Amino acid sequence: MTASVRPPSLSLSGIAFCLPEKTVDAHRWAARCGLPDARARALLDNGVAQFHDAAGASPVALAVHAVSSLLHETDTAPETVDALVYTHTIQTSVLAPPANTAQEIQLCTGLSRALAFSIMQQHCVSPMAAIRALLALAVRHSSLRRAIVVCADVIGSECDRLRAIQDLALHSDGACALLLERDGERDVIAGLHLYTDGRSFRGTDDDLQPVPDDRYYWSAFSTMRAAIRQAGITSRDITHVLPHHVNLPGWARLMTMLSVRQERLFTANFGRIGHVFGADPFIDFRTCRDRKPGGWSLLFSCGLAGCFGAMVIRH
Repeated sequence: MTASVRPPSLSLSGIAFCLPEKTVDAHRWAARCGLPDARARALLDNGVAQFHDAAGASPVALAVHAVSSLLHETDTAPETVDALVYTHTIQTSVLAPPANTAQEIQLCTGLSRALAFSIMQQHCVSPMAAIRALLALAVRHSSLRRAIVVCADVIGSECDRLRAIQDLALHSDGACALLLERDGERDVIAGLHLYTDGRSFRGTDDDLQPVPDDRYYWSAFSTMRAAIRQAGITSRDITHVLPHHVNLPGWARLMTMLSVRQERLFTANFGRIGHVFGADPFIDFRTCRDRKPGGWSLLFSCGLAGCFGAMVIRH
């Protein structure tokens, strides 16, 4: 009889993020876009106060800053990193061909040993898709011990109107880097589930605005429920829900559907940070200070084209 082999696990050992210093509030955004002040008030009613504006800085520069900060804060030697995955949502958040964005970040941060590649097809869920890819690689390659996932996106000032997701969010420019380590004892990824609704393959309408999703709540709920079940726990065990910064009023409904107490939803970053594409739940994880050993965090993200992702982490 052969003994069963336990699949490798990954721990979220460190997070660093980079947000531009410049912020623009909802009223100033509406004025910049020539929109009535009522639009700003509608955003504020939904908990949306401001966004961070890169003002011309490139997403690569933000990504390099986030990765460099991560290496410094975690005292990680660049030569010990085995993989680097760059993720993004906007197609323009890459260098123009023939330049290679992942390779540029790799060269600027000294990650010369790392296998480097990019993932973007899951939009704001791409960081979680990258973690799923790294878990699969770790099964096949025992030498993969440490990896970095970095996401970065920038909306140019000339595209200001595209920052709004209806009246539910304003996109922020920014980057976030994650350090993942094999078989750690703290902050272990215990559940990870991705779902894509094929009905939304176009992503936007003819005016480049998100198409309303009549199955949003069910898709979000079922994705989070699947990750919780995969972790082998129940919703009562969840101590923190770390959401994407979109549709704050709707999160009350989702918390009820999940049977998780409302006070366990971490909302501190909705108004002051904005929606930093795929970085939101990881920025929340970094800034939520009362995580205690034995607790469980549920991270959630949702993106264009019907992409949903949820992850459960054991502290």
